[in-house]
Amino acid sequence: MTLVVGSVMLGAVLQRVSGIGFAMVVAPFVVIALGPAQGVVLVQLCGLTAAALVLVRVARDVDWTAYLRLVPASVVGIAVGSVAVSRLPEAPAQVVTAGVLLVSLAVATLAGGARQVARGPFVMATVGASAGVMTSLAGVGGVALSVLGRVTQWEHRAFAATLQPYFLTISAVTVVARVLTDPRAWPPLPAAAWWAIAAAMAAGLALGEVAARRLSSRSASRAMLAIAWAGALLTLVDGLAGL
Repeated sequence: MTLVVGSVMLGAVLQRVSGIGFAMVVAPFVVIALGPAQGVVLVQLCGLTAAALVLVRVARDVDWTAYLRLVPASVVGIAVGSVAVSRLPEAPAQVVTAGVLLVSLAVATLAGGARQVARGPFVMATVGASAGVMTSLAGVGGVALSVLGRVTQWEHRAFAATLQPYFLTISAVTVVARVLTDPRAWPPLPAAAWWAIAAAMAAGLALGEVAARRLSSRSASRAMLAIAWAGALLTLVDGLAGL
């Protein structure tokens, strides 16, 4: 549980500083601790809470048109991913989760050199669907959105703000979809663990508020990717050991 609480705190810091990164940092470690099904659900529960708290501070900068273009396709992607992952045993599901994490991180790392594309309806729907599938499988739909932000050169303040209602909506849909397809996916944690996670998130967001004034979004993004790479590799090794 120490691993879970520590990753939640760090993820909350990065969520406040850069608007993205919570799931990419938290998911690998939570999946190792709880397994792929319960791990993804816990990540989404924490993620929607963090997004709601950050949204209060950044609501004025949200691009609601972009939000509405992303969400419908993401919901379809979540439905597809939830059905697919519910049919896999735990160890193979963890390997699939780690694979999605690693491929996503590779794309996010390399996206900075891509040529600029327009943020049109087709591009938004395609990214939304991809993010939905990735959220359902591994809890990391934010990677697809990070790539979208880079290749469309979306202004960072509006980008980070728009992701908060998106994460709030998609995380809630993912939790419902995963629990409906597999009721065992709900994390059976004791009350003390839930309180510890909530305290870690609150502390992380408070630290992130301070860090946001001193740390650039680029530095936060680099730290997020480094930690997420390490976590994804650990998740893959742990899953392969269980095959």
